[in-house]
Amino acid sequence: MKKISFVIALLYLLSAPAFAQTQTTEDTVKSQFAKIDDVKIHYKVYGKGDPLILLHGSLESMKDWSRQVPEFSKKYKVITMDNRGHGQSTFTDRKLDYALLSEDVVALMNQLKIDSAMIVGFGDGGIIGLYLAINHPEKIRKLVAIGANYKVDTTAVYGQVLKKVKEWTTAKMTLYIHNNFENYPNDKLIGAFMERMKTMLLTEPNLNLSNLQQIKCPVLFMAGDHDIIKLSHTSEMYENVKQGYLSIIPGTRHYPQKEKANLVNATILDFLNKRFTPLTRF
Repeated sequence: MKKISFVIALLYLLSAPAFAQTQTTEDTVKSQFAKIDDVKIHYKVYGKGDPLILLHGSLESMKDWSRQVPEFSKKYKVITMDNRGHGQSTFTDRKLDYALLSEDVVALMNQLKIDSAMIVGFGDGGIIGLYLAINHPEKIRKLVAIGANYKVDTTAVYGQVLKKVKEWTTAKMTLYIHNNFENYPNDKLIGAFMERMKTMLLTEPNLNLSNLQQIKCPVLFMAGDHDIIKLSHTSEMYENVKQGYLSIIPGTRHYPQKEKANLVNATILDFLNKRFTPLTRF
């Protein structure tokens, strides 16, 4: 039986899967904070070169890119950030949606004087990347969307995933946050954060194929061959983006960037480093 995780890292609420370890180095880069709208966004900058922004999944933080940052920062100026309510970024009790989260990214780019960047996003981060590519095409040079979905129904995601989200409780969320987020600034708002996240994840994203067909930048869609995003859905996204690439990582679930980091890193860097070349089937 296929093991079910959660579409955007949500299986962590119940148990943390064991990932193959990849060599990582101690993170000594200084944390920085940007005042964006009604929140303070926690971010870090590594390396030099063209800007590359890493966007984590739901209930994750920038720390979940520890297997990618050392490699990517050898060639690129890597910016990691905690989405509002995640990690060390603050949260206010207002509606959460992917449009808002994507605007936070744009605002951070503007503060850092980044005109355009390459984006690598996982789960929620991949969805945010899609919103950016659709609504701010001038900001995105290339996008890697790992384990992402453009709609939330059982044609895209296995039903067990949505069932698990509905079963969230404040107690489970509090335990998870205290175990996974250091210096969390939103302790008094955990219940509100949980409800806002549940609503977003059960009702969004709500994009359509016409939206995907608007995307102009090259996009690499990546998933595990045992992902909780249905492979037919990942393939559908790939088929509807003009400059689309597709990568299915064998022997992985919803976290290929953790389970087979070396293979994923090499695939992503190959995509980022090379000029997009359209291929013909015949």
